[in-house]
Amino acid sequence: MQIKISRTSLFQQIQRCQNIVEKRNTNPILANILFEAKEQSLNLTATDLQSTFSSQQDAEVVQSGSFTVEAKKIFEIVRELNPETPVELKTDGGFLNIVSGGVKFKLATKAADEFPSEPSDETDLSIDISSAELSRMITSTAFAMSNDETRKYLTGSLFEVSSEHGIRIVTTDGHRMALSELSLSAQQATTECIVPKKAVMEIKRLAESCEGDITLCLGKQQVRVEVDNQRFTSKVIDAKYPVYEDVIPKNNPYIAVVDKNQLDQALRRSMVVANDFTHDVKLSFASDKLAIVAHNTEQEQAEEDMAISYDGLDVEVGFNAKYMRDVLNAIQSATVRVQLKDSLSPALLLEADHERSRHVLMPMRI
Repeated sequence: MQIKISRTSLFQQIQRCQNIVEKRNTNPILANILFEAKEQSLNLTATDLQSTFSSQQDAEVVQSGSFTVEAKKIFEIVRELNPETPVELKTDGGFLNIVSGGVKFKLATKAADEFPSEPSDETDLSIDISSAELSRMITSTAFAMSNDETRKYLTGSLFEVSSEHGIRIVTTDGHRMALSELSLSAQQATTECIVPKKAVMEIKRLAESCEGDITLCLGKQQVRVEVDNQRFTSKVIDAKYPVYEDVIPKNNPYIAVVDKNQLDQALRRSMVVANDFTHDVKLSFASDKLAIVAHNTEQEQAEEDMAISYDGLDVEVGFNAKYMRDVLNAIQSATVRVQLKDSLSPALLLEADHERSRHVLMPMRI
């Protein structure tokens, strides 16, 4: 095989493959990227057997062919090459020669027929969605995915499509829950799947890298994303997601409107003396005022008052400050609406100008 290709184009796709390649695996071929050159294009594929990324890009193909090469090495080599100088790739026996200007490298290759084949399409439903909106939805919810492997179904995001709600993405770790939704112009069939965390973050990266619409395909066995001659496929988590709608507060009558950045900074300061494990703080809502108090077993204490918009009954409620800051960082508006009921009920946090994203925060006993 012999090709010439833009260094920038090549590096972008190798970088995407590098995100997929499993760093620790029992099968050495999974540490490699598959290169296939034919008909004036170069196809790259990477897989960890759970998820697969493939891309097609223009190239000057002098001689078609295929091979695999270690992802980490070719990533680090191409990253250091001059972006303005084209790259020539040429196989010779069991080696790959990389030439760019006066720079030359020689890497060992493995046969392409050892590489796993790309999974077939097993999705049930396909929708075109704004890449910016998909990125927004994931940003608004990804933080609440759990790291608890004993509850595998909570370690991913629920992607749900229905004619009633459009598309929803939901995450929870038992302490907080995040939901973001978007209406769809066309009537859709109902489907849902739990997408693993690694796949969620790769879908977000793809959405952020493009403009316009992105094709999202969902099924009981698989999720697939297609955009700009790039295709990402992942297996889904085979489990039933909790009935999340029961967790969303329906009757929180007291509403506080708070400056998001001021609250975040106050919580960050309070965490200096809060318990290192629970990060518990007490928030006291009174007429147009919020008092934040934190303390620890050494009798150290932090107190801070801030002006807010609030005219409900006085409510004192404890929260994990770290969890609350995660919610605030996911909210994209300058102010946040905090809807309360009492000291023992979950709080509902909303972006100031819409309810497309909803965040539920469980209280703590303090």
